Amino acid sequence: MSTYGKSSSGQVLLITLLVLSVAVTIALSLIGRGTQDANMSASLEESARAFNAAEAGIEDALKSGLGTTTVQVLSPGLTYSVNVSMVAGAASVYQLPKKTVRGTTETVWLTNHNADGTLNESPAYLGTTIGICWSSEAVTPALEVTVLYKRGASYLVGKSALDPDLSRFGTNKFTGLGISTPGCGIASYYTSTVDFSTLGILGTDTLLALRLTPRYSDARFAIDPGNFILPKQGNQVESTGTTATGISRKIIVYQQYKAPSSIFDSSIYSQSSFGH
Repeated sequence: MSTYGKSSSGQVLLITLLVLSVAVTIALSLIGRGTQDANMSASLEESARAFNAAEAGIEDALKSGLGTTTVQVLSPGLTYSVNVSMVAGAASVYQLPKKTVRGTTETVWLTNHNADGTLNESPAYLGTTIGICWSSEAVTPALEVTVLYKRGASYLVGKSALDPDLSRFGTNKFTGLGISTPGCGIASYYTSTVDFSTLGILGTDTLLALRLTPRYSDARFAIDPGNFILPKQGNQVESTGTTATGISRKIIVYQQYKAPSSIFDSSIYSQSSFGH
């Protein structure tokens, strides 16, 4: 065989090997990608099953108001467990669970609720003052505070308005205040102490609720009851769903007591007594 023939055969063999190497590499890559996709699909499916189990636990707890004492089997290989804990109900700072959109109203209850969720209008919060704190934002939030209370058979309201931004005082006529760091033990929160007597509330009146409305900006709220007990505000429901493969997903829901729309603060409650 000539030298040319040997050289040509060697080149063909080399090219063949290169083509085979590329083909094997591509095949292995496709097999690896297929395996990875299959594993990911199985993981997503297991995650969805765990999430659905956690949702089932939330639904059961919201209906019954109770958590689970043991792990509950939803279906073979799928379980959930639920813990229901009290929100507030202690002499400690209470942080509201979410940021409040400006112009909307949050309710902090100063009286207890019955087991069925209805309002128990007996005295519960016994302090003569209460600390209110709210977050410092890019646009400084002002705060409208409404205190709902009961005197005899009459439902009354006391109001105040607070603004840390003194440049707006000439326009909104709110009460100016400085910043306290940390307010309610939280860095850079504005804080103010509401004295119920300055709102015309007597020591013999029954405090019902605080209504907090941020202005100019969204804000987070915290309440400092000092040495007094802030009544229970609702429940925190925490549900965990788990599959047989060990995939777990957790859902947390805050079940706060229902509150009337803020429009009723002026129609049902009054700064002068007219009954109800």
